[in-house]
Amino acid sequence: MNSKQFRLCGIIIAVALGALIGWSISVGNAILPVAAFIVGAALLYVCKSRVTEVLEDERVYKISEKASYIVLRVFVLSSALIGTVLIALSKNGFAEFSLVGITLAGSACALLVLHLVFYRYYTRKSLD
Repeated sequence: MNSKQFRLCGIIIAVALGALIGWSISVGNAILPVAAFIVGAALLYVCKSRVTEVLEDERVYKISEKASYIVLRVFVLSSALIGTVLIALSKNGFAEFSLVGITLAGSACALLVLHLVFYRYYTRKSLD
C-alpha cells in the first residue's frame, strides 16, 4: 500500500466513523460510538502497518513536537483566562456561566498537571 492509498483508507474510515457515531447519537446508543472508535482505530492501524513508503521521519516528529507545545500553551492560557472571566461573570448575575468556567479552569489545571507528569517521565527516561 502506498501513501495515497493509506490516505484514502483513512478518509473512508473517518467518514464511516462520523456517520456511525452521528447515527448512534441520534438513536441514543452510547455503546456503539465507543465500539466504532475502537474498530476504526484498529483498522487505521492495520492500514498504516501495510504502507511500504516512509510516512514520517525525524523532521515530521520535530515539527509535531513544536506544534503540540504551542497548542498546549495556547489552549491552557486561553481556557484559564476564559474560565476565570466566566467564573467572575457568574458572581455578577450570570449563574449559568459558573459550571462552564469551572470546567475550563479545571481542564487547564488538569492539562498542566498531565504535562508535568509526562515531562518528568520523559526527562528521567532520557537520563537512563
